[in-house]
Amino acid sequence: MIEEKIKWNEKYKTLTPKAPSILLDHIPSAKNKKALDLAGGLGTNAEALINKGYDITLIDISDVAISKIKNPKIKTFCLDLDNYIIPQNEYDVIIMIKYFNLDLLKQIPKVLKKGGYFAFEKIPKYKLTTEEFFEIFKDFETIFFTKEPFRYVGKLTK
Repeated sequence: MIEEKIKWNEKYKTLTPKAPSILLDHIPSAKNKKALDLAGGLGTNAEALINKGYDITLIDISDVAISKIKNPKIKTFCLDLDNYIIPQNEYDVIIMIKYFNLDLLKQIPKVLKKGGYFAFEKIPKYKLTTEEFFEIFKDFETIFFTKEPFRYVGKLTK
């Protein structure tokens, strides 16, 4: 969606990186494991996952945001996530922080590697009940959860 790209490019012209999400504290360090950062923006969370030992792929719609990422260990792709299909059984960790896309959310239980972690923080304006969320993630062990703000870390057990 070209309007979304323009909107986010404008925002990222002036935004500066913030501290990584506290949710990443609940994801263990690992070597030779792969992580996916959906709508990763300026790469702060991706950087934190690199520091935990992960090989990281970041996808964002904003080429302005991606151009500000200087760490060559972060593999970046400028894509519109509205029609993105996550590769199956490729990632040990998937994070979706302050971004909401119900279609992507529904893909995660089907594509994450068994034993993999998912971290999610929902933006308040998007409607998704706790019950709806946990129905999607029924095969996950909850590692961390708060309702306000809606933050979740889970581990795929089945």
